Amino acid sequence: MTLRQLEIFEAIIETGRFTIAAQKLHVAQPSVSQQIQLLEEELGEQLFVRLKNRKFHVTEAGKILKEHSDVILRQCKVARMEISSLSKEPVGQIRIGIGGHQLTFMLPPALIAFHQRYPRVSVDLVNGTTPQLVDMLKANRLDLAVINFPIAPGDLRTHSLFTEELVFVIRRCDARPKQTHVDAREIAKWPLVLYDQGTSTRQRLDNFFRELGVTTTVLLELSSVEAMKRMVKAGLGATIIPSSSVLEELDARELVALRINGRPLTRSVGIAMPVLTRLPKVIDGMFLLIQERFREIKGLLDR
Repeated sequence: MTLRQLEIFEAIIETGRFTIAAQKLHVAQPSVSQQIQLLEEELGEQLFVRLKNRKFHVTEAGKILKEHSDVILRQCKVARMEISSLSKEPVGQIRIGIGGHQLTFMLPPALIAFHQRYPRVSVDLVNGTTPQLVDMLKANRLDLAVINFPIAPGDLRTHSLFTEELVFVIRRCDARPKQTHVDAREIAKWPLVLYDQGTSTRQRLDNFFRELGVTTTVLLELSSVEAMKRMVKAGLGATIIPSSSVLEELDARELVALRINGRPLTRSVGIAMPVLTRLPKVIDGMFLLIQERFREIKGLLDR
C-alpha cells in the first residue's frame, strides 16, 4: 500500500468519478484504475462497486479504508510541514475544532496573530459540538480543539483555559430597574431559546433545572449562540448562555445578563489535542496564541 494509492482512493471519493480524479491528480485514467485494482488485490476486498453511468458505490471495506486513509494522509501533511519548518518557513495546513461561540467571538484575534506568524500555513476550521470534536480528536482528524470541559477520560492531552458563569439573558426593555439576579423559578415563566440537545451545555442546563424540580418551556433549540441572541433581541423569549458571549451586547446596551441565584451554573473551556511524543512547532504556536487570547477574555470578564 502506497501513499499515492491512498491519494488516488481519496480523490475518487471526493470527485465521484474515476476520470475526474485522474484529471485532478494529473495522471491517466487507466493508471487510476490500475492503482485501485492493486490496492483491492492487496486488501483482498473490493473498495468500489461500479454502477451505470460511470457512478460507483463505496463498499464497507472502502468506508473502513477511508477512515484510516484520512488519518494517514493527514499525519503525512503534518510531518512534511514540521520538517520543512526546520530550514524554511512552514508550509501546510492545520485543522482546528471549535464550537460556534468560540468561532464567532473568542478565536479571531488568535487566528489573525497565527496568520501573521505563519503566513503560508492555512487553518481549516471545523465547527461542531464537544462530543463530535472529541471523537474527531481521538480519530486524529483534528490537531487541536477548543471545547467545553469536563470530558470523559481518554487518550487526549488537555489544558484548561478558564471557567465562566452561564447567565440568563433578556432584552433590556424586559428587565426590572437595577435587576442583577434572577431565580430559577422565575426563569421557568419565560419561553426559552436554548442550545440543542446534542450539546454538553444543554445537558448541564437540563440537569440543573431537573435537580431543582423546575419545569421550563423551551421554545427553540439552536446550535448557534449568535442565532440565540438574535431570537432574544427579536422578542421571542430569553436564553441562557456563557457570560463571555454577551459582552458586546452589554456594551451596546441591547441585552441584559442576569446572574442565576443559588448553586453557580458555570462552564469550563479548554484545549484538547491528540497525545503526541512531540508537539509540532506550528501546532504549538497555535496552542500558545489561543492561551493568550483566553487570558484576555478572562481579564474582560473579571472587569
